[in-house]
Amino acid sequence: MIELIYVSKAQSRFSEAELKAMLVQFRKNNKSKGITGLMLYDGYGTFIQVLEGDKQKVQSLYQLISKDPRHTRVNLLGESQIDKRSFPDWKMGFKNLADFPIINLDGYSDFLVQTDRSDYLEQKPSFALELMNYFRKNQATDLDKG
Repeated sequence: MIELIYVSKAQSRFSEAELKAMLVQFRKNNKSKGITGLMLYDGYGTFIQVLEGDKQKVQSLYQLISKDPRHTRVNLLGESQIDKRSFPDWKMGFKNLADFPIINLDGYSDFLVQTDRSDYLEQKPSFALELMNYFRKNQATDLDKG
């Protein structure tokens, strides 16, 4: 079993209705493949997502995501073998961060505002998992767990 984390930039911003419609489909697909995880959206077109599950299924899904024309780019932050899921009951947890105070945390804006250079990601490779764990532990009450 693996955990895969990526960040992507959408071609355009998504409305709340568009996000909800996409989540319905994502959750249905993930459930059928035994994939769990969490997706965060900054309200401006940037997503960060962790996917957990069978290595082949997660990698196959990531390949589909990376070829999705709704993205301008998809950057793999990390992939690692795991013994236990961090999001075992979540087909796809989701949080829209547009008006959320974590945006003011040190490092957050630099992390989500992607450039063509990956210097920031090389300096702080574990920030993605720290961000996901923050939401799993502290925001479970208002997080849409799917």
